[in-house]
Amino acid sequence: MEYQLELIDVAKQYKDFLAVDRVNMQIKKGEIVSFLGASGCGKTTTLRMIAGLIEPTRGMIKIEGRAMNGIPPYKRDISMVFQNYALFPHLSVYENIVYGLKTRKIKDKKVLMKKAREMMDLVQLHGVENRLPKELSGGQQQRVSLARAMIVNPKVMLFDEPLSNLDAKLREKTRVEIRNLLKRMNITAIYVTHDQEEALTISDRIAVMNKGVIEQITEPMELYKTPATKFIADFVGHANLFEGNMGVETGEFCQFLCNSGKVLYVKKDTGAKRENSALIIRPENLIVSKKPIEYKNNVFKGRIEAKIFLGSTMRLLINLGEKKEIEADIHAKDIFPCEAGEDLFVYLPEEKLVFVKA
Repeated sequence: MEYQLELIDVAKQYKDFLAVDRVNMQIKKGEIVSFLGASGCGKTTTLRMIAGLIEPTRGMIKIEGRAMNGIPPYKRDISMVFQNYALFPHLSVYENIVYGLKTRKIKDKKVLMKKAREMMDLVQLHGVENRLPKELSGGQQQRVSLARAMIVNPKVMLFDEPLSNLDAKLREKTRVEIRNLLKRMNITAIYVTHDQEEALTISDRIAVMNKGVIEQITEPMELYKTPATKFIADFVGHANLFEGNMGVETGEFCQFLCNSGKVLYVKKDTGAKRENSALIIRPENLIVSKKPIEYKNNVFKGRIEAKIFLGSTMRLLINLGEKKEIEADIHAKDIFPCEAGEDLFVYLPEEKLVFVKA
């Protein structure tokens, strides 16, 4: 199978610093893949190597099966959407949008105008074609940047944290629009972000990077439900972490001996190793009650340290003793009166405990 984009053992070394370490990835036509990670993890360096702005120290980058090593950016048939939009301030909206077509020697004014109108309709920019970028809102400038990048129908589109300058509400709307546009035009895209919600919303797959390495690449739901490592579990969403070692088997369960002193029971097929293991459980999967919970395993008494109202949920910070604090999310319809300092019971369902690499 020929992939639209391939990264084969790609690495970037800066003197004594390894920024990217042997990244391997295959991306199909029309697929949207996000690089997610904290600052300095290597995601932007990888993006810039794909763009041709940086040459890899080792490895190969292919677009439609053709090696790109040594090929300059303008010959790679890619488009890039930047964090600061990078619009030409002295050019009108129309002139910014058709700029890429002009650099490709398309000079017919009717063709340019037709394509520009198609793109402006697509990104919902009406009646602003003669304005300068400074006369537009941040959201409109981002749409111009998108239209300029997409009008040339690139083989690969690259996004470098394009929504970080927009306010929260506009970000939510724009990321859905970007995904819909890319899918409508069947454009392959690499999207770099440190915002987990953005990555979960826009991506077909997410590659989580840490210290120059891809720790896991998979679909958004799989990434959230079954993170491969402790780092991913903590970085993507909220997770209660229990480190320790597997103990003896008891019927259909195995004991997990937490470093904090507690004993958890997990399903035998959890996949945990005997030593230096870790289990996680998401806050929404905990069951809490003021009354004793009638389950045999994994029921603990704790004290509420704080409660945080999050709109559709209430998050409780609960101290289980032995210096172990966990988070539990209660859905709006299930919220019950409680205050900091009160005791309650917590149940950790065995089937919701997930093994991760410590």
